[in-house]
Amino acid sequence: MFPVKTGGLKNVAVLLYALLKIWARLALWLYCGKITFRYAGGNAPCILACTHPNSFLDAIVMGAYMPRSLHFLARGDAFRKPRVASLLKGMHMIPIFRLSEGKENLQRNEETFKLSLDVLRRNGCILIFPEGICINENKVRPLKKGTARLSFSAWDDPGLEHLVIQPVSINYSSFTAVPKHIEVVFGEQIKKGDAGHVKELNDLLHNRLVTGMHTPASRKGHSILLALPALLGYITQRWFYVMWRNFARKKTRNTVFYDSVVFCLLMLTYPVFVLAATLLLVWLAGPYGWLALPLLPFTAWAWKEYRLFHTAE
Repeated sequence: MFPVKTGGLKNVAVLLYALLKIWARLALWLYCGKITFRYAGGNAPCILACTHPNSFLDAIVMGAYMPRSLHFLARGDAFRKPRVASLLKGMHMIPIFRLSEGKENLQRNEETFKLSLDVLRRNGCILIFPEGICINENKVRPLKKGTARLSFSAWDDPGLEHLVIQPVSINYSSFTAVPKHIEVVFGEQIKKGDAGHVKELNDLLHNRLVTGMHTPASRKGHSILLALPALLGYITQRWFYVMWRNFARKKTRNTVFYDSVVFCLLMLTYPVFVLAATLLLVWLAGPYGWLALPLLPFTAWAWKEYRLFHTAE
């Protein structure tokens, strides 16, 4: 983690990162069907080179399920305010500047490279989307040169000869359906000496990403025991999902952000809804109202499981 000027903010960021990891994983459990994620890459300094089919939901999935602590490259314009920048850096964000944010800012990416190398020197793990663009397809796009350049710079650094590039292919059964299946495929790692120059490394990485791409198969069959709780979940909570779904459709029309926005809206507001509904029932029905606290998420999960085997909206 990078040093920040305000010790209090640093501590808050550490706690917030840990809590968000747990919270995001629980939210994904409710939002998605089966999520396949089998990382066995060890603890060497690592660049996770991921496909980028589904906006910032890709980073959320990786951050929630990756057993190692991740650092993320994030848009440089989010770091303009010092206190916000300190908090973001404490949450493992590294600023990267694009031409659209001003040509004068591009030289600041030298600092990004230095910060990235510092993370790797401490056996850290950096998440990068080498395609540099997001399109809602299970397909690998041409790769930019940044990941390869960072890798060669790291391999030239004393102590980073053991750096590995881990190809990661993220596959979605749908970019609009809820729930959906997600399969994260870890390809064969790339090590120093596997490629001699940037183009060769990009070609090798591209091929290994392509090998891991496919559309996850849907799971078949469901327990009849879920029918009643699923019906209760439908009656009590489907309106809540539909409200945010319609809002997201309107706000993200003709963009790649729909799925990510729906997920984040639900992740942020659903706990508030459950708590508010529970407190209302406690006020109306006394102590029995506290049963809503576990029952509402359970019936939402049951409805999700039941819907897995029907055509999504």
